[in-house]
Amino acid sequence: MKATYRNLQILATSVILLASVSLVAQQKMPETTNESIPGKATVTTEKLQGTVEYVEGNHLVVRMTDGDVYAFDPPANRTFTIDGKELTIRDLKPGTMLTATVITTTTPIIDRIRTVGTAKVFWVSGRTVVLTLPNGENRTYKVKEDYKFTVRGKPADVSELRTGMQISAEKIVEEPRTEIVSNTTVTGHAPR
Repeated sequence: MKATYRNLQILATSVILLASVSLVAQQKMPETTNESIPGKATVTTEKLQGTVEYVEGNHLVVRMTDGDVYAFDPPANRTFTIDGKELTIRDLKPGTMLTATVITTTTPIIDRIRTVGTAKVFWVSGRTVVLTLPNGENRTYKVKEDYKFTVRGKPADVSELRTGMQISAEKIVEEPRTEIVSNTTVTGHAPR
């Protein structure tokens, strides 16, 4: 009789363990999505003028119309339209008048990382909550005052959470950045 009772205990424990493993396996780990959200772009156009002073290899020295002198190192495949002809930097001669039109497009972008998942409340105190993720890992979060969790399909703030509650949550991290694209066209006239 004792052996049968012991076997029933082992069987019951095994069923409970399998049910627990099945429940953990059914809960999905948090899913993360990334997106970049562009804002309104601004476009600026600038004209620069100067005269070629010196050329050697891919090095170019230009005296601007205001008298300042600048050195440039454009790529070897950069072309210049001089008197209607496409020339490379090696074809430029001192005295060539250059006009550069620089069009710059500046776009603010928000990189958003959104994580959505379910968890079980392990511990909560004030605005700090420890959640047990479906893989059994505990993570600690400092919750903002206006943040809402979802408990049984309804919104709940951190003060309404209790140990053992199943919750779902969404975490959004946004990082701003600026994307700058510049397009330069250089035209000019050879020295006469």
